[in-house]
Amino acid sequence: MIRTSYALNKLLTAVARQHVMKDGLTDDDLAGHDLSDAERAALRAGDITRLYHLGANPYLIRRVFRSRFRI
Repeated sequence: MIRTSYALNKLLTAVARQHVMKDGLTDDDLAGHDLSDAERAALRAGDITRLYHLGANPYLIRRVFRSRFRI
């Protein structure tokens, strides 16, 4: 079962509302969010598979890291 992470999804929502695509997030993007070390590492790397397994909403992953998806 995949758990959801409120803090992770809250951050992804904030970034998605900026209407920008990212390859990975910066320390400035992550500042002020209560994230685990694993979540921080996955966000910095833009690791979409790891983010999904950490509980990130797939829709939000796609909104933020759209450039990492192949059409």
